[in-house]
Amino acid sequence: LKKDFDIEDFDLKGNTSTDIGLSKAKSIALEKVPGANNNHIKIEKDRDDGRIVYEGEIIYNEKEYEFEIDGHTGTIIEWEVESVYD
Repeated sequence: LKKDFDIEDFDLKGNTSTDIGLSKAKSIALEKVPGANNNHIKIEKDRDDGRIVYEGEIIYNEKEYEFEIDGHTGTIIEWEVESVYD
């Protein structure tokens, strides 16, 4: 018999990893779009290849900002801007 399982939030050094949290991820994204607020953002926590990421979009001032933020470091991994009317 063989048993296999994944341990969530565990790094290779044996330490449990920290998560910046949804609130912090939201504030990181909103800082990049002056004037935008909580009414303009949609964000959710996800996993990508075993790591925590926050994915979302901000629609503000006729532009759509799509982003992905690393859930451990708070680093913006992806950032795209498009006009809403394209």
